[in-house]
Amino acid sequence: MTASPRRRPVASLIAGTVLALGVTILPASAQAAESAERRNTNPTGTASGSSANGTGNLKVSLAATADGRIKVTWERSKRVRSFTKVRVQVSPSRKMNVKVKTYRVSRKRHALVVRHAFGAVPTSGNYSFVKVVGYRRDRSKTASPAKWIQAPITYPCTAAPQDRLTVAAFNVRSWAADRHLGPDLNWNLRGDNVVSEILRSGARALAIQEASGSERLQFGIRPQRRWILDRLNEVDPDPSSHWVDALDDAAYRPPKGRKPGLVGTRVFYDANRYRKLDAGLERIVDPAFNKDSLIPWARLQSVAGNQSPFVLTSNHLRVGVVGSRTEWEIRARQTTRTIQVMRSLRSRFNDQVILGGDLNSTANTLPYNNVHQALMNAGFYDAYASASIVGGQFPTTQDSKFPVYRTPLRRDYILTLGSAKGSCGYRNQTYGSRSQIASDHFLQLATVPLPPLR
Repeated sequence: MTASPRRRPVASLIAGTVLALGVTILPASAQAAESAERRNTNPTGTASGSSANGTGNLKVSLAATADGRIKVTWERSKRVRSFTKVRVQVSPSRKMNVKVKTYRVSRKRHALVVRHAFGAVPTSGNYSFVKVVGYRRDRSKTASPAKWIQAPITYPCTAAPQDRLTVAAFNVRSWAADRHLGPDLNWNLRGDNVVSEILRSGARALAIQEASGSERLQFGIRPQRRWILDRLNEVDPDPSSHWVDALDDAAYRPPKGRKPGLVGTRVFYDANRYRKLDAGLERIVDPAFNKDSLIPWARLQSVAGNQSPFVLTSNHLRVGVVGSRTEWEIRARQTTRTIQVMRSLRSRFNDQVILGGDLNSTANTLPYNNVHQALMNAGFYDAYASASIVGGQFPTTQDSKFPVYRTPLRRDYILTLGSAKGSCGYRNQTYGSRSQIASDHFLQLATVPLPPLR
């Protein structure tokens, strides 16, 4: 088939884009901050927004111990009256309201060794949030701000360069949600920004969510998924690129009696970089949710044949009312089924299986982040468990509000299942300007190891 001629109507869209994997052009000040963050293996969370050791009204400091625990030290300011008792609190959430472990400490002590928070295991990349609370004789109290430290990284990146794979996960937000927004926020602006974010990531294989906008809406005669692919093929500076969807629409047709489900869940890739060895779609049906969660997957291998094949899946779990126990339980069942699908793909191909997407469960989820906990228990490795994290001081979603609130909070994830453990780098691809808005989610980028080619 003859490729259609490429148009360059939005050259400014991709000005400054570098197609080397995972590299982004930033202002000089941002480059310096990024370099410092890459050098910092983040043992005390400072690269992810935590205050430096020794700051705050109780001058709290955190340090990793040799046996994988946390040493907490604090020093009462001379301006603060003496305490009758002290408590050290540890939680997986900055709000300090999820799975809180409280340690009672003598008022004379100034240090304590504690375990990491619930779910903060070496394969998770999760943080332990720590707060010190002092109680006075008049029953008043003072507390330090929460300070955080990442779980220890026990799998360093040892993969040879040819055995490293860069992939992305990106919830692009359905343009159906834009119908009542003006041009400053709707797809007329966001569309080109979505393409820009994909290209500046350098990833050539992506797990996409919410590309579900219909051609019947106001943004043209093509559905949203087709719009994105066509635009990528129009403006990608690489003239040999050929962006495609791993599955055609027929694969998304529901069985009789079911609604289509989350049809915007897709796997996009550059067919000039990867060849498709196989592909399919699994449908997660839950009795309490009328929209099925879909898991499209593609087994891909580099066209050059110099890397082991891998399976990339795109995943999107139920979202709804914050704090809803019913929806927490729906996601629990969806996750159980997701794990079954991932294990089946792993068993079928014996390849590294990569799960990427919007799991709609965070460290702030009550009663706890059951989705991530189940995946960790099932043997997945979170690519965020890396000594090289960029953008960790921001959440993976921003609700289209700027400036973006600084706190590490993940709703979007990239995880692996297979024999190659570890992560060679992770980027929460943030931006700070309303004019750059692409979605209410930031693109997630990870470089993960593959087993050596057999």
